[in-house]
Amino acid sequence: MKERTKPLSDGLKEQLTVLRRRLLQRGRSSRKDLDELIQEGFVRLCRYQQEKKTPVRDPVAFLVDAVEKVHIDRLRHAYITQRIFSDQPFDEVDCVDTASSPEEDAEAHELIERIESSLAAANPRTREAFLLHRFGGKSYAEIAEHLRISTQAVTNHIAKALLLIDNELRRE
Repeated sequence: MKERTKPLSDGLKEQLTVLRRRLLQRGRSSRKDLDELIQEGFVRLCRYQQEKKTPVRDPVAFLVDAVEKVHIDRLRHAYITQRIFSDQPFDEVDCVDTASSPEEDAEAHELIERIESSLAAANPRTREAFLLHRFGGKSYAEIAEHLRISTQAVTNHIAKALLLIDNELRRE
């Protein structure tokens, strides 16, 4: 017996209204952000159905779940980005273990500088692809579109950047 799938229009407006209200009450999203979150949820729904080549049984529930997950991912990403890219000068950022010795602090700062300089010396596309993925939260497909290259080229650029970083870590 074939399972019946619900049409997307069934209850969609009510569910989206409830979802918007819930996210707004959390106070972390603007109305513009909500539209982007919902759009990303629809994109995930469409991608899922294309990849699985089967309709989702309850697309409204899937959409609500996807939007909440995208929202959580963006909050986490914003928090991490804020911690990494604060307005404080690098020397004033307390990112080193306070229990470490001055020698260990100096070694950590030297390693960070070596990694930064090796990335600065890398191919500009390699550096940009790596930064967009690791700190910009972009997918390989989004980076490929932005740089107008294939996703395989993006994979290669990010792998090169990771190798550069790995070489610096092993150089100690």
